[in-house]
Amino acid sequence: MNKVQNGIHPSANSRIQSDFSREEQKIIRRWSEQWFISSAGKRDLGNSEFRYAYAKPTESMEEGTGITKELVIIFSPYSPFEARSLKAYEVITSEDIEQRYEKLCYVLISKDNEIESKISEFTTNQDDQIIVPFSYDSFSKEHANQFYIRNHFRKYFYSRDLFDYSEPLKRDTFFFGRSNIVTQIINKHNSGLNMGLFGLRKTGKTSIIYDVIRKSNGQGFIAVNIDCQNPSFHNRRWYEALYYVINEIYSTCQLSVSYEESQFTEKDASDLFRKGIEEVNKKTGKKLLIMFDEIENITFQKSPSEHWCNGLDFVLFWQCIRSVYQLYRELFTFCILGTNPKCVETPTIEGKDNPIFNMFQPIYIPGFDHGQTRDMIRKLGKIMGIKFDEGMYTRLVEDYGGHPFLMRRVCSKLSQINVDRPVHIDRQKYTIARDAFNKENTYFDMILNVLTQFYPDEYEMLTMLSLDDQQNFQYFVNEDPSMVNHLIGYGLIKRTDTGYDFKIDSVRDYIIRLNNNHIKPLSPSDKWAYLCTQRNNIEIRLRDMVRKIIRIKYKTEKESKEYVINKILDNDKRLLAHPYKDLFDPKKSNIYLKGLSVLIKANWEVFEDYFLKQDVFINHMSVLNNEGRFDAHAKIPDDDEISAVNNSVKYFENSLNRFDEAFS
Repeated sequence: MNKVQNGIHPSANSRIQSDFSREEQKIIRRWSEQWFISSAGKRDLGNSEFRYAYAKPTESMEEGTGITKELVIIFSPYSPFEARSLKAYEVITSEDIEQRYEKLCYVLISKDNEIESKISEFTTNQDDQIIVPFSYDSFSKEHANQFYIRNHFRKYFYSRDLFDYSEPLKRDTFFFGRSNIVTQIINKHNSGLNMGLFGLRKTGKTSIIYDVIRKSNGQGFIAVNIDCQNPSFHNRRWYEALYYVINEIYSTCQLSVSYEESQFTEKDASDLFRKGIEEVNKKTGKKLLIMFDEIENITFQKSPSEHWCNGLDFVLFWQCIRSVYQLYRELFTFCILGTNPKCVETPTIEGKDNPIFNMFQPIYIPGFDHGQTRDMIRKLGKIMGIKFDEGMYTRLVEDYGGHPFLMRRVCSKLSQINVDRPVHIDRQKYTIARDAFNKENTYFDMILNVLTQFYPDEYEMLTMLSLDDQQNFQYFVNEDPSMVNHLIGYGLIKRTDTGYDFKIDSVRDYIIRLNNNHIKPLSPSDKWAYLCTQRNNIEIRLRDMVRKIIRIKYKTEKESKEYVINKILDNDKRLLAHPYKDLFDPKKSNIYLKGLSVLIKANWEVFEDYFLKQDVFINHMSVLNNEGRFDAHAKIPDDDEISAVNNSVKYFENSLNRFDEAFS
């Protein structure tokens, strides 16, 4: 590949001579000393006129700025500076191939000498491009030496943390690694097929929606985003929600709605929804793609609104949409996005058929592979003056499973630690930043929230796997394969030749840290004392839990007392003289773990919400009541046996915590 030489292309030079002012000509020639000016021209924007040039970096400037594509340079000959100048970039680049020019940044040269302070007022969003501002006068001052342009770039690049993004990306400036998924959604839509896309928090679902919307105009269809998280949507009943969808469609198409919300009654909403879809198609001539983001908010048993959570609104809403789709699949399709595919995995709801059960196979958002990780991290890092060893991209994928948010956050931590730029990131620097980031549990809590909230059994499985409890993990796999499929779909674990392993090592380490309070003691006496303490702590909390729930179930103290005495205390009539709570006092009664287990199993319907699966409860109770009593037999437990007890203790702690939250 030929190296880029500085200078000006003849055709560009001709445009510069005819269109640029003398002052602008001098400035662009300064740029041509270190860049190659490939093209130039002028563009009108309303009553304003802007000159521009495209500049290719020479080898030295590419090394100094991290820019590899052509740079857009825009002249704004107006003072004071006005926000309209920021629209010039889109107008100038609108007819060019995106692959040609650098999208992360551009240069704005203004007549306003206060441009540097003013530009910061207009670029406050996290996904805004980097605008490198210069003033006309700055090129004539003494400090405008041969390093001035390069150093000015570094001033704006090195001070910006391009890895630090937490909100969905509404622009494509920093959109990486999801083009295949966007293409898949569009292809499904063009084929008249619906789709469901699911993934952990911060895997880019909403950013994908924005990219589909950006591409819809150029591909001849209309994409509409329905944010199910918006209370204005999920607080509505199903028939009112249909009006909300129609209203959003009309608004996106810039049409006036033909109906009043009051017309969308339980009787007429479905017909009006169908007529609305027909009318939009007639007026636009385009097919609709309706995307429902954050679907959990209108999902049965999950929604924050009662009528969606425990009523039949979900069934009736999707009955309508499915019936219209089956009638007019050439007019619209829909795409469901969220963290939880429960909405298409559950066959019946409140005894009624789920209209979208198995309507399509849930697709999980995959983690970035090595190539996608390298593309994102290398590109952003280079602009910031951070160069990575090639091996660091592999380490990122291994440590964070290709999860884009986690990888960007650890790189953000790395940039915070290495403030002196340029800097070269080797294994040692990476390890320091990674270990510091991994201690910030908030990010892992947020990402795993989908499991703790929707799939507690799967979270228990992750805990087992992190503690190397393969036996109980495999038990879950055999009992319900869908649970391990969720974990694999989310990209948390992977199948191996010998079983299963974590795909995101940092998540495994995080769960292990959560369980660090269950240490492995060394000496026999320490082990016995440790196991006794663990077991006793659980037993004390279980006594309190069982006492309260049994009392609630059997309504009166007398009936509760008689039931417990008859069930596990050999119907000892002498105990009837004691208060109910004394039956659970170890100093006054003989109720131990075994008795508590009998009471829980006999009244499982009132304990199920806390212990989840009865066979899992029985298994963990057996571990705690048998393996947890090595001290009683003077047997020295090995590390595997202690791990089994730790895992069972963690199971009971989670169950008891659920009880405490419910009764707090």
